[in-house]
Amino acid sequence: MDTAIWVIVAVVVVIVVIAVAVALARKASARKQEKDRERAGELRERAAATQQGIRRHQAEADAADAQAREMRAEADRKMAEAKRLEADVADKRSTLNEHVQRRDEVLREANEVDPDVADPGDQEAPTQPSTGQHRG
Repeated sequence: MDTAIWVIVAVVVVIVVIAVAVALARKASARKQEKDRERAGELRERAAATQQGIRRHQAEADAADAQAREMRAEADRKMAEAKRLEADVADKRSTLNEHVQRRDEVLREANEVDPDVADPGDQEAPTQPSTGQHRG
């Protein structure tokens, strides 16, 4: 029986050692979980701070994009206005050239008709219209 008591004591000791080991493992696991929770909280705080920066940068990027689109639209409007003005200038120059040609034709005809002009073919068209008076 003496052996049976020692076996029972040994079994109880083994059970106690296992229970203590399990309790220590649980306690260590609980401490690790608490540290992990704290670390996760710190990381979430950093992420929240980063999120605020992200929102600020996103707002700045959106504002810059809006400004760029506005400037691009203004540039497009100015380009269209410039093209319209260039077409207007081309029309005015064409009209001007027609008027100059008509004036030159009239001046040539005046030189041909004018008895005071010696050789109408040798004369260039004057830039000022003739008054019809002889320049003595």
